Amino acid sequence: MPALAQTEPDGMMPATVVTADRFPTDPNKITSSYTVVPREEMERRQLRTAGEVLKTVPGVSVQQSGGPGTQTSVFVRGSNSNHVLVLVDGITVNDPSTPNGAPDFANLLTENLDRIEIVRGPMSTMYGSQAIGGVINLVTKAGKGPMNGAAFTELGTRLWSNSGAYVRGSEGRFNYNFTFGGMFTPNDTPVPARFTPNGGFVDIDPYRNITLAARLGFEINDNTQLNWYGRYIDARINYDQVGQEDPNANGYSQQFFTRAEIDGNYFDGRWKPVLGINYSTITRHDLDYASPQVPFPFTTDSWFNGRRLQGDFKNLISIIDQVEVIAGLDYDRQWAYTNSVGPFTPATQAWGTMVQTGLYGQLRLNPFEGFNLNLGGRVDFNDTFGSVGTWRAGASYLWAPTDTKLKASYGTAFKAPSLFELYGPGAFCGGNRNIQPEYSRGYEVGVEQGLFDRKVKAGITYFFNTYSNLIQCPPPFTTLQNVANAQSEGFEAFVQLSPVKWLDLWFDYTYTIARNVDANVPLVRRPQDVFNVRAEVRPWESTLFGVGVLQVSSRYDFNAVTGAIMQPSPYTLLRFTAQYDVIKSVQLFARAENVLNQVYEEPEGFQAPYFQAFFGVKAKF
Repeated sequence: MPALAQTEPDGMMPATVVTADRFPTDPNKITSSYTVVPREEMERRQLRTAGEVLKTVPGVSVQQSGGPGTQTSVFVRGSNSNHVLVLVDGITVNDPSTPNGAPDFANLLTENLDRIEIVRGPMSTMYGSQAIGGVINLVTKAGKGPMNGAAFTELGTRLWSNSGAYVRGSEGRFNYNFTFGGMFTPNDTPVPARFTPNGGFVDIDPYRNITLAARLGFEINDNTQLNWYGRYIDARINYDQVGQEDPNANGYSQQFFTRAEIDGNYFDGRWKPVLGINYSTITRHDLDYASPQVPFPFTTDSWFNGRRLQGDFKNLISIIDQVEVIAGLDYDRQWAYTNSVGPFTPATQAWGTMVQTGLYGQLRLNPFEGFNLNLGGRVDFNDTFGSVGTWRAGASYLWAPTDTKLKASYGTAFKAPSLFELYGPGAFCGGNRNIQPEYSRGYEVGVEQGLFDRKVKAGITYFFNTYSNLIQCPPPFTTLQNVANAQSEGFEAFVQLSPVKWLDLWFDYTYTIARNVDANVPLVRRPQDVFNVRAEVRPWESTLFGVGVLQVSSRYDFNAVTGAIMQPSPYTLLRFTAQYDVIKSVQLFARAENVLNQVYEEPEGFQAPYFQAFFGVKAKF
């Protein structure tokens, strides 16, 4: 079925949602806007990367600079790409060594994920810095039962291949899940043909990704669970500059994320504490030696390393069934190191560190059936710029006789300056140790309606956000400063239909207006109109066909030649999928991407992939 919203019928709704309140929560008690994309849907739609999943989530815009492995940025409800907090099993994956701290979704594969949860709107009250636009959480699956596993491989046109495998299960008090994922593609050049003269040099830009992941659990006793998570990503990409072929530009990335936690459940479930510690390190190495096409690359040898040590202690306390308290403490220490060598400059080294500690609490009230009220507050203490307070209030009401749900929320959020924004070297847009956090306020109101025993579901949500103190580099372009203010507003609407057992339809539309209110100009790379239509047909028990249409209309971007704000052409992407169960344990599948072979750039100056077709097989045991 399509991505799950709050109005899914009981048999289709997720049993719990983790990200909104940091604890597994009954979906009917959540007051924020969320989408859950479960593992089954990712498998049916044959979505191989997190970026592919997010392209069709309401309120989310994905901008990828070419084919797989290239820079992939995500914008939520018109906020900046560095205003979304990204987690894998509760581990922050935002890279401290990037200039603005924005996450890169390029290397996040979906193999054996249990679900992806997307919560939209200001969420700093629960998560602290960077959760201005929302939180995206990739959650792996715990092993259970006898040993079981699966493996798949597929081959696409232009020798694009994807493979994956997992083994999971449990033995006594011990459970396990081991995963392998791999992707290789030669990648067509991302340089649009309009920049290449007839007979000019054109290269390919291959990408390779190897991902290893594990999740282990041990029941210390009936009330206490010890969990460990680990993920290692090794990737390589050849890339090009805007409008310019560069045969010698290579990027290497090694990422490691790990978390250990103790999960408790005491006093008949009245107190549920979780104590966890995370560590992550991301190393990037860029090489770009001189070539006839680019005789003087801007940098020839650059190293970047971002590390993070985090600790958290969170608690869910049920005072009575109608009154619950969530409270916790977060610790986050970041390090960043850069070392760049270019043909015109000597080696440039920089490093920085920052520590932030947060205290938060949220009161959840259910005074009568169907009504839920959340009130929360947080204070973060930063060793660089001081303290920041945020708060959020949300309410929802489900009128069961008509299956009508109303919701509303208001919240504040902030983003701490990145280490580069504080300590970045250079006379051009260098760091500034005096800059302050970016701030945001936002609210949403919405209604959702189920009809005909939820065979028809529909909903609409209006949102409005303001952003202040945004960090930019104003004239004379020497240092970064807090100078900009912006706002975004729009609505997300959806309709889901299940007229018969063998057919499901889903339609959603997102309308977003995002502007720099100081300069009165639109914010780039936030589409104004996004239509998404999908259908799944099951003509026979062992056969499934799917079709999807994604249309991106009005949007703004910077002209790749002049830098002026312009409107790129709209584009429509048509996608087909099919699968057939040969026997219970063997499945054949196929899909076609960009069936209309649309030529479009996302973002401006980077050619998106052309038509691709895939065929594969999956076996389970």
